[in-house]
This record gives sequence, structure tokens and C-alpha cells, in this order.
Amino acid sequence: MQKKKVIILVGLGVILGGLIIFACTHKYQDSHLRIEGVRVKLEENSLVVEDCDYKNVAYCEKKVKLEDEEQTLAFEYLKFKENGYPAAIKASINGKEFYYADGLNIETRGTMDLRVFYNFYVMDNKYIMFTITEGSGEHATTLYAIDKTGKIILEEKEIDEDNMLIDDYSQNYVSYDKNTVKVHASRITNGTNYNGESICNAKPKTVVEAYYIYTYKDGKFNKKQGEVITAKEYIEDNNITCNA
Repeated sequence: MQKKKVIILVGLGVILGGLIIFACTHKYQDSHLRIEGVRVKLEENSLVVEDCDYKNVAYCEKKVKLEDEEQTLAFEYLKFKENGYPAAIKASINGKEFYYADGLNIETRGTMDLRVFYNFYVMDNKYIMFTITEGSGEHATTLYAIDKTGKIILEEKEIDEDNMLIDDYSQNYVSYDKNTVKVHASRITNGTNYNGESICNAKPKTVVEAYYIYTYKDGKFNKKQGEVITAKEYIEDNNITCNA
């Protein structure tokens, strides 16, 4: 079957702007950097943050202006184990934590335990929009909005009921335009599965993908469903052959 979805799935690692391809093609190596008294064993670019100022392989800072003042976002690996790999990752703004993940096993799980911080955008001069992708599996992305104190204003992974999740294997799955955010979401997995079965078994009018528009107004985000893609349309668009 010739399908755009399958082509995208084959390109694991190229997805998400190629930000995690290094982990698919390089072995993690020793460095001379020591953190917490441990010699760090990470490949360069193991910390994946869009347009970040890297101080070393385990720490970077990103400057963002909110309310006409410069804010400092910091991303860092923590809790280094004796083998040189971190067990945790933290993100903060002006020293105030807004994201923390523990129990990492990058040495054995590779890209599946990386975190990708991407799609940054300043909304209404008040909030920082971005996505965090947890690992290289599909539908692993959450949309966030935070203020300068680190307060989470918006946190959305399941965009709609019945596992309508951000389609992070598609191109431009999040886009911005002034005070709006457009998100591409999908209930499809592995390119052809819906609810654990072939999409061919779904009713033709079943909505399997959709675009959602978040509009910021009067201090809050309002979400509405936009264009939808039915099972019939998805099958036709992706040239999927179903048995009669």
C-alpha cells in the first residue's frame, strides 16, 4: 500500500524536524563533562530544545520576551547515575519549574526516553506556547501554555474524546496565527489502525482525524473542532486497499 502515513512512519527520527535523528545514528559516548560528580555519558544534542543556547550536552537556556521583559527558560538533565546517564529532566522559567520527568533510561531506551521541546510561540505577549514530545513513539506530544511564573495555563494531550491525540507524525501538526493555535489530531495508529483494528472496519462516516482551533481571548483558551476527516476520506486520501 502506498500511503503518506506509512512513508512518514518509515522515517522515524526524521519526524519532529529531524531533532532526534542523532539518537538513531550515533552511539552515546563519554565526555569530559562532570555533573553531580559523575562523568557524563551523552552524545552531543541529546538535549532536544528548539533554538536553545547550549551550555553543554546536559543544559541549555532559551530567552523569550513576555510582557516586554526577557524571560529565561532552562532545560537540564538531572540525577546522573554512576553509568553517566541522567535519570531525570527538568524545564523551568526564571528558576520556577514547569516540567519534570523522572525514571529515564536513555542508555537502554534511546529515543524512547528523550524529550523534545518544540513549537515555541509567544501568545498575546503573556504566554509561551510550546509542545513536549515524550519519546519517539507516535501520539506522544502535549501542547502547553505557561506564564512567566511557570504556571501552566493550557495542557492538552487528548484533544478530544476517544483517543483523539496530537498527530505528531504529520507535518506542521501545530501552527500559530496571532491569537490562535491550530492542531492536527488523529485517532489513527500505525498509519492504518483505528480502535485496534484496520481502518477498513470503521464506518465510512466515522471521524478519524480533525483539526482543532484554540483561540485565546479574555484570559482563556477556547477550543473548537474545525475540518474533519472521515474513515472513507482517510482511506481514499492514503490509497489504502480494503478487502471487499
